[in-house]
Amino acid sequence: MSTHAVPFEKYHGTGNDFLVVDAAAEAVGDRAAFARAHCDRDTGVDGADFLDDAERAGGTGRRGADGVLFLSIEDRFDPTRVVMTLVQPDGSTATMCGNGARVVARWAHDRTGDREFMIDTQAGTRRASVNADATAATIEMGEPTFDPARVPLARDEPLIDESVAGLTVTAVNTGVPHAVAFVEGGRDDPAGIDSVDLDAVAPPVRNADVFPHGANVNLASVVDDGRGDGPAVIDQRTFERGVEGETRSCGTGAVAVVAVARRLGLIAGESAVSRPPGGDLEITVPDRGHATLTGAVAREYEGTLPVDPR
Repeated sequence: MSTHAVPFEKYHGTGNDFLVVDAAAEAVGDRAAFARAHCDRDTGVDGADFLDDAERAGGTGRRGADGVLFLSIEDRFDPTRVVMTLVQPDGSTATMCGNGARVVARWAHDRTGDREFMIDTQAGTRRASVNADATAATIEMGEPTFDPARVPLARDEPLIDESVAGLTVTAVNTGVPHAVAFVEGGRDDPAGIDSVDLDAVAPPVRNADVFPHGANVNLASVVDDGRGDGPAVIDQRTFERGVEGETRSCGTGAVAVVAVARRLGLIAGESAVSRPPGGDLEITVPDRGHATLTGAVAREYEGTLPVDPR
């Protein structure tokens, strides 16, 4: 193992947790190896090494992370621009991550004091902002697409409410490809969404031939269709490609769930609250234009980690 250590910080957005490295200041030669080692949920970074008991109570309380964000600030732009690269626990690079981008906004705010940013991702440049006390962040998510060439799918027709490897799913791209399956019963129903063995049912869909680049797999259940006084409410669980397991929250997945719910006519209006296990996310998916994602963000701790963990 290398004796050279790199400073990092840990943040989370509704439980979707990330290690953050200032790429402009610190060089990590093998980013994939760094992410595989330090994001591992059994052997990766441990907050107990950096926090006392009281401080640990404010974090996610989990070892490892859902990815490493390598970030660099370019403050010559107005608003300030941040270049974002997300390396996932399997060493792959994700083109977009909604909660990750929200963490980027909070991290950049902590450094600059600004509240509005442009974030350069591999899926395009996205506008982001933090609220007055920086406890929540909003990210512009682009326009969800069901176009089979852009999801992408290994076919020429959209995949809408069809059976794939045992689940009835709809395919949509919200920066990365997603398969969304709606099930009966929300989180309060003992036979509902939480009763499904997601680690069993998701991998066959995630690796199905119809998804040449793989897909994130979401289960969703409409709790309130939004035809009353408030916005629609949807419970959500997501098995993430690259993490290869369920995460506490997935921002692109939340947008995918709402986009599909609108496409299938399951909810009214363009706004909804998605409820992954890590906390509520506010989503807008207009008929035209960019979707948005809003939710809580928090800084957990900082420290140093070996650059070469081998």
